[in-house]
Amino acid sequence: MSLRRNGHACAIALAIACSLATPLVSAQSPAANRPAERPFLGGFLQESRILYPLTIGKWVARDEHLYEQAEAGASVRYQHGDLRDRWIDVYFYPAGIVPDERVREMAKGTVDGIRALPGNAGLPTGELEASRIEIGSDKDRRPSTVYSAGFMLARDGKRYASAMTLLAKDLYYLKGRYSGEEATHTPEGLHAELKDFTVRLVRESRLYSTGECWMPPPIVQVAVPDPKAPGALLDIGKEGTAQAVGFADRVEAVDAASTQAKLTQFMAYRASGRWIDGCHPPEDMTPDVPEGMRELRFEYRVPPERSDGTTPRLRSPRSGVG
Repeated sequence: MSLRRNGHACAIALAIACSLATPLVSAQSPAANRPAERPFLGGFLQESRILYPLTIGKWVARDEHLYEQAEAGASVRYQHGDLRDRWIDVYFYPAGIVPDERVREMAKGTVDGIRALPGNAGLPTGELEASRIEIGSDKDRRPSTVYSAGFMLARDGKRYASAMTLLAKDLYYLKGRYSGEEATHTPEGLHAELKDFTVRLVRESRLYSTGECWMPPPIVQVAVPDPKAPGALLDIGKEGTAQAVGFADRVEAVDAASTQAKLTQFMAYRASGRWIDGCHPPEDMTPDVPEGMRELRFEYRVPPERSDGTTPRLRSPRSGVG
């Protein structure tokens, strides 16, 4: 149904404008006067794997679509049992490193765009709501914010109740859209149902990416690593002697190829604060897909020279239903 999918590119445009990882050239400097930095897609992000659940309560994934434009990601449609008039569209698309305020701005832009659409003047539009949730595994829980709103839409002479949710997780945006005819649905009802669905989806989905976002410190082979050297963060030893010592910018190890060296590298990466949630080493790009889950695969290519990784029609931020 086009009511929920037609505006997806509008939200993508705003996502690209807000993403910290996307721009290659600052707004204050001409491109000709600055060296090209790494592109967002094809550089910072090169591959992604998204594992999503096939069922969430009574909702069942019925359709999956990968968009031709890489920055538009993919969408999954969930249908409620056998009811053909009840479905939720979920969108996964690359975001990069985005602070919570940028996610809020993007969600607000969507709501403001809906208010401004022809035919929507005077229709009820709920205020943007922020809900704090915990995501991640039990050992690595972290807070996140789901932004959501319920509203009425006018389209092709009909009125619809509708709702949207948006949050960022592991270098991706996750957006939900849910609409139904006014005769059988209310914005408040769809809003509450979509929020519950989104929280469950976020907690059950797994997102893995790799690329230049994965930058662990190099391993340097030395005869005698010194765990008391200035800047040492941690060390792994054997029989009282350090085999590897981790620093923010390097790992010193007796054997650069040893398990101790690689473990120290991983631990130093996290301890130094350089770890980026959602970014993993290349060897993690073949995750096991548990029963009841499905995998989306993205492989991003380096864009043509002097391109920032977006397509021309998405460079100007726009907002709207999506």
